[in-house]
Amino acid sequence: MDEMEHKKKRPASVRRDDVHWNIETEREDDGRWIAEIAAVPGVIVYGETEDEAKRKAYALALRVIADDVEKSKNVPRSIKLDCVSA
Repeated sequence: MDEMEHKKKRPASVRRDDVHWNIETEREDDGRWIAEIAAVPGVIVYGETEDEAKRKAYALALRVIADDVEKSKNVPRSIKLDCVSA
């Protein structure tokens, strides 16, 4: 299998050497904060504070990428998160 075919079979979150995610946060009408990393399916969490929601989203995203890395046996060179409040 050549390099291009190998890259196509790896999970989306570890296809590149560098992984870059944006964490988007927004305050709900009930006062809770929601944080989402749209690039990682299923990473959407609530927290009592914006920081708690960001921490939970970051932790969940790391679990997802850890699972992807284990399955693909490819480790990203770096992971970068940017936080954006709505």
